[in-house]
Amino acid sequence: MAIFSKIFSFFMSVVMSIISMFGLGGEKTPEFVLGENVNSDVAQVLEVYNNAVITTDEEAPLVKTNMTLEDIFLGIDKAAVVAIAKPVINDILAETILEDYDIPGEGELKAEDVVSAKMSTEDGKTTVIIEVKDQAADVEDGPFSRAIGGSLDVAEAIESTGFVTSGIENIKVSFTDCTISCIIDDATGEIIRAEWCYNLKTDINDITISVADTVIEISNASATIGFKSEL
Repeated sequence: MAIFSKIFSFFMSVVMSIISMFGLGGEKTPEFVLGENVNSDVAQVLEVYNNAVITTDEEAPLVKTNMTLEDIFLGIDKAAVVAIAKPVINDILAETILEDYDIPGEGELKAEDVVSAKMSTEDGKTTVIIEVKDQAADVEDGPFSRAIGGSLDVAEAIESTGFVTSGIENIKVSFTDCTISCIIDDATGEIIRAEWCYNLKTDINDITISVADTVIEISNASATIGFKSEL
């Protein structure tokens, strides 16, 4: 049982190091509903959304971000331990709420960045829902970077934990399942309500860590943290 605690300690160190370096993001797809006459022209939808991001950003709204542990896998034989540990980890994450006065992204989303982009207008308000393509976390210029902003030096984040003794190159971190949902006031062009959601997924294969003088080999493990930023 003690060795499992050390493994979870490693995972949390990695996760919290990443969070401390990169602070925006959602849980799962939010409940924003498109009305009738849906427009699925990606170029038109992105023009409306990008302009709204730029316009709203000038007003510096407060965006709050929370996190949840969506999934963690350390092997079938450790499933019972994971079930016990998951709510504990979620309690730790629940205590961390990030606040920022910037809208995620810079209003520079491109058509090739998205899986789909749709909008509908009703009663002077436009609802926009955009699904963004996945991206490796250390890519500096990609779909997620333009949607949310920034990238992550994965190797530096992992090394800062001080646990990994070999196999850092076998740790892959990616941003997945990114969804943007917002409501825009047509009169002002500003976003009046929004959720930016995504997952931060870490896949681990064949690494060695050292915790309290104990060497542990980890293979075929993963952890997914869900982020949700709300305006």
